[in-house]
Amino acid sequence: MELQKKDDINNLIECWKKATGDTLNIQDEGRMAEFWNKRSKNYSKNMEKDQRKKRTDEILEFLEEAGFNPEGSRVLDIGCGPGALSLPLSKLGAEVTALDISSGMLKKLKDTVKEESLPVDVIECSWWTADIDELGFRKGYDLVIASMTPAIKDIENFDKMIACSKNLCYYSNFLRRGEDRAYREIRNSILGQNSANNMNGMVYPFMYLYLSGYMPSLRINHSEWKEETDWREAADQAIEFIGRGRDFDEETKEKIRDYYKNASPDGIYRSEPDVYTGMIVWEVNGR
Repeated sequence: MELQKKDDINNLIECWKKATGDTLNIQDEGRMAEFWNKRSKNYSKNMEKDQRKKRTDEILEFLEEAGFNPEGSRVLDIGCGPGALSLPLSKLGAEVTALDISSGMLKKLKDTVKEESLPVDVIECSWWTADIDELGFRKGYDLVIASMTPAIKDIENFDKMIACSKNLCYYSNFLRRGEDRAYREIRNSILGQNSANNMNGMVYPFMYLYLSGYMPSLRINHSEWKEETDWREAADQAIEFIGRGRDFDEETKEKIRDYYKNASPDGIYRSEPDVYTGMIVWEVNGR
């Protein structure tokens, strides 16, 4: 039985690696930082929206159900962005280490921390190459968070996350992200790609925890909302997002811009994302 379990885990890890390799991602840290720096303005702006606040409240409630008490706790927030979780946790009494590769994402967080004198240590760093022993992270936190972040791109980065916790870990990612019609049509008609939506960001980590003997608590969320964006901004976002990992030539960029212009007769592009996400919490010693 023990030998079978090892085989199961090894086969899952190999499958995870192949699935990650088949997915179009930004594998260069410099390119990754640049990508998120460009998106940082909208992310910071979206923190104030009711939808984002509701999601943050749901996460805090989920953590409370798992037995987490922020007061006096040490928290590591990997891929923290502009602080959607770091800020509320620090206001609830946690001492937070907030880490992200993007200086643009960290700007709002740094400003808020300074203005409100919050207990948040902000670190600009890539999780992919972070040395947790050199940083003093190993077994140093009551809670380690990786919420909807590309920082956890593979098994090595997932294991490194677990190694930093002495109590709880929280992880969330996509189960299914209904691709906007523009992205789907651009992939199919302009780029000649298959637009199948294969999300593995949640499934593999959950199976890995289960096979490793952890007992993760799981919650599945579904959300739909409408977004209205200037067509130029929507086109630029599409070029950045769909083109992750490579540079489009100017002819392709112009085709994408023309698509958005034609799809926005009043200058505003409207999309309705349909998203399923998963959240898991587990005790690192709970196996």
